[in-house]
Amino acid sequence: MDHFDAEGESTSFQMRYLIDRTYWDPETGPILFYAGNEGDIYSFYDNTGFMTETIAQETKGLIVFGEHRYFGVSYPYAPEDAFTPEHNIYLTVEQVMMDYVELVKQVRTDYNVEDKACVVFGGSYGGMLAAWLRIKHP
Repeated sequence: MDHFDAEGESTSFQMRYLIDRTYWDPETGPILFYAGNEGDIYSFYDNTGFMTETIAQETKGLIVFGEHRYFGVSYPYAPEDAFTPEHNIYLTVEQVMMDYVELVKQVRTDYNVEDKACVVFGGSYGGMLAAWLRIKHP
């Protein structure tokens, strides 16, 4: 949960993500990663046809949607406790970016695509996450 715990005693939580292989070509297709923002990941997936249909089909990409911690069902604590001062200290841009970095690493391993490009998308705050990920974790 805390990617920056100097003691190495960090706990973990279940982060939901979606993978769509509809148009994916494992030989040539990139990873097309959607940086989820403040909401349920299905609402973004269901409203992102340009990426999931047009871009995925044209690039033969593997679609991955990551759900932002503290939203949807990706809570590190019970939803009724998550936003209390003692629990929301892990709700930071730096933490969620590392969630996405770790998710992409896992997808690369699971799908044997370590050598493929990863293009990050997003809208509004998710678009800012995409830009910051490009800067901090090219």
